[in-house]
Formats: sequence, C-alpha cells, structure tokens
Amino acid sequence: MIRLKTRAGGLDLTAGSINIELANPYFSFDSVPGTTTYPFSIPLTDNNAVKLNFPHLRAEQGQKPAPEPVRFIIENLLWRLGSLVYRDFDEEKQTLQYHFVADATDLQTKIDGLSLATMDLGWVPWTVTPTAADYALPVVQNTAFFGDKNPGYKGYLNYYTNGEYSAVSSPNEHFLTPFPRLIPLLRRVLAALGYTVSGSWLEDPEAQKLVVYSDRVAQPSADGLLQLNRHVPDMGPGEFLIALQKVLGLGYDFNPVRNELLITRLKDVVADQAYIERTGGAARNTPAEQLGFTLQLQLLDDELNKTLDTSWSQFKVGAGKTVIDCNAGTLHMVRAKDLLEPDARQWLTPAVSAKGAAHVFELGDDSRAGLALLFDRGLQPDSTGALYPLATSGAQTWLGSSIGTDTLHWAGPKGLYERHHKPWLTFLDSAGTSERVMQFDVADLLTLSPARKEMVGMRKFLWQKVSLSIPTTKRLETARFTYRTTLL
Repeated sequence: MIRLKTRAGGLDLTAGSINIELANPYFSFDSVPGTTTYPFSIPLTDNNAVKLNFPHLRAEQGQKPAPEPVRFIIENLLWRLGSLVYRDFDEEKQTLQYHFVADATDLQTKIDGLSLATMDLGWVPWTVTPTAADYALPVVQNTAFFGDKNPGYKGYLNYYTNGEYSAVSSPNEHFLTPFPRLIPLLRRVLAALGYTVSGSWLEDPEAQKLVVYSDRVAQPSADGLLQLNRHVPDMGPGEFLIALQKVLGLGYDFNPVRNELLITRLKDVVADQAYIERTGGAARNTPAEQLGFTLQLQLLDDELNKTLDTSWSQFKVGAGKTVIDCNAGTLHMVRAKDLLEPDARQWLTPAVSAKGAAHVFELGDDSRAGLALLFDRGLQPDSTGALYPLATSGAQTWLGSSIGTDTLHWAGPKGLYERHHKPWLTFLDSAGTSERVMQFDVADLLTLSPARKEMVGMRKFLWQKVSLSIPTTKRLETARFTYRTTLL
C-alpha cells in the first residue's frame, strides 16, 4: 500500500502498482545510480491538481514544472524522500504522468547546469600560513603562469624561504594561490545542495591531507576573507563527485529519509563479511567476462607533458578492456635546484607549465584547471634542511624520507590501485551474475543496503539491481534481484 505526500498534503492514487528499479550505486563508474520508477499515472482530481499546482496547465503555457518534493510512504512507513518529475497529461484518461526519483537521481535533477564556480561555497578567513584550515599554500613551480605579461614574476607560486612567503614582502614578483582542502570543500559543495556528508573515509589521515590544485591568484576581500568558489576546478558538482569516486575508489550511498551522503571505501565493502540470509527461487546464472580494466588519470593542459614522463597516468589490469577515465589527476613533481637560489638549495615541488588566472597584469580571471589532487605534507626539509610547505603526489620528501602511506599514481605498493582499487576491481572482474525472484516485503525494502552481502543458498552475493512492483492497495511480497557473486 502506497501513499505519496507533498508539502501541501497527500495525493489521490488509483488502484494499480508502481514499478521501481533500485540500482546499487557502487556498480557504476560514470554515474551514481539512484532510485527511479517507471512512469505511472496520478488521477487529475481537484485535490491532486491543487497540491501539484496544475502542472498540465503550466506545461501548456510553456513552463517546465519543477520536480515536486514528496514523501514516498509504504504500508505507513516512510521509505524515501524524493521528487515527482512531471512527464505529460493524458486528457482522455484525465491522468497526469509522473515518475518518482530519489537519492542520486533526485540530486541530479537539482544540479543540472550548475558549476562549482557559480555555487555559494562561502568565504573563509584569509591567513598567509601553511596551516590554514580551509586551504594549503604549497610551493609550485610554474614559469609560464604570467606568460610575457609580468616580466618581474619569479617563476613560483607560494614561494617560501627563510620561514615565510615571499609574496608578503614582494607582491609584484611573488603570488599566492590557495589550494582548497578536499574534505572541507566537499562538505561545502554538498551543503550548498542541502546535503550533509558522512562516512569513515572522511576521517582517513591520508584523505584529510588531500588538496585541490588551483591556478588562480588569491584576491582576498578588504576585510580579510577569501571567496572559495574562485579556487575550484572548472566542472559541475556531479562531475566533481564522480571524479572523486573513480580516482579514490569510493562508493556513494544516499540516506533514504534525510539529505545525507554516505561515503564508503569500496575495498571495505569487499572486506566486510557480514551478511543476511534471503530466500528465493531458481537462478539464471551468467559467468564473468573477465575483461580487465585500464585506469586513466587526467593530465592537465600542461607543456611539461611533452618533456616529462606521463606513464604514471595509466595502468592496465588484466585484459584492460574496460576503460575507467577518472576526469581527475595530479601534477608532475620535479626534484631540482631552486630557480631563485640555484647554488643554495634543491627541493621537491609540484610543477606546471601553463597560463594561470589573476586579476592583475591583464592575465584574465578565467580558471583553466581541471581537477588535480595533491597531498599536503606540511613543512618538509629541502636539501639544506630548511623547511618549506610541500604538496606532492607521492609519499616521500626530497631527502627520501617516508611521509605517507598513499600516492596519487596508479602503480606501486602505495599506489592508487594497490591501496584503493584492487579488491573491488578484482571482485568485479571475477563476479558472475545471478538473477532470481526473492521473497521481499516492506521490511526488507526499508533495510536494503548496497554494502551488505546476502546469503542465498550456500553462496554470498552483492545485489546490483532490484526490480519490484509495489501495489497501491496490497502488500509487497516479491522482488527480482540481479546479484554479483562474491567469494565465501
């Protein structure tokens, strides 16, 4: 039994059923699947017309009815918060056609056309320090930043010597470019969309060190504040979330009854052996294709790509047939003499050779950077032992000392594949598919979890898709599951 309740009140429903497809959000690389229904009819009663604000009349006048927030209630229990999306009006039958969306699908209807740079991500205190809460100021070599527009420019951003940033005393030769800290930025992006974010990944020490490359010079306000959306990648919030998911091996799950995004490490899903038992009918089984994967990091539009090694940006697993293009990457790292003190010290810094963005020297204020991540490793020693703020794709200092467990390259024992992707991709490549009809009632629906394994017979599975038909006047009894086989 179903009820749909808008902010204005409950809707009238006719006898029948609503067909729903639930996609496990962990199984898609290029999207975050959510909950959606097939189109269904709502009778055009006076009550429905008023509470839905006459969508058919607005559509006739050339308006696009906005998604209608709704509570989807099954057998008097709240199942999902979501939206009704208007499709069309059948005048002969006097019915409105809608489909219901929730989770990521509902979020997608709200973020179409948005970009990170136009979102209200707030203002943060501007302090010239390596330890600011919302951004880092690591040394970056970029001799091409100003082109020929500023002959006095010294070739570094956030240049640091003798325990201070040189831009403080020489603002026409040295410039500061803040790199937003990833997790605070992620929280701000979701908050701007009305969501909170949770999950143990947020507390991971290496995740907390991640920062986002910015190619725009800081322009703090007169009262000492920095507008954060001026230092974000040129992409939309959906692209941002999906890129992080792919490069860091994450899975997203939306809380069904409040606006909360739960972030899970996919390797943890594989490792967790907890399960529930479920009873069902005979299966139709399909073996795994074992196509393998090719993992690709995105390279920035950077002249250094022509002269420096870029093999770290690609990694082949097995047959390499399925391409995972992350739409995110990192920067080149150079171990070199300090261009300004070549006889005094050598150091390790990120390096780019590309035009930047600034409000000065007629450079132009449009950011050209995609999403590139680095680890903020704090103050680390150069060749003389003097400390400077180091951001890096790796886990070593210039001296070779270990300063982390992860890198942002694919290969190696500390690489992205071994540390984050191997368990999940190994599972996907070897997991056969099993389809069967299962006993399934409203209690099962309310407790369904994408991360929890299910024991059917003597085998463990993760569900990839659940298809069900919910009667408007009867109880839910069965659902069709598409499972992927896991190791016992």
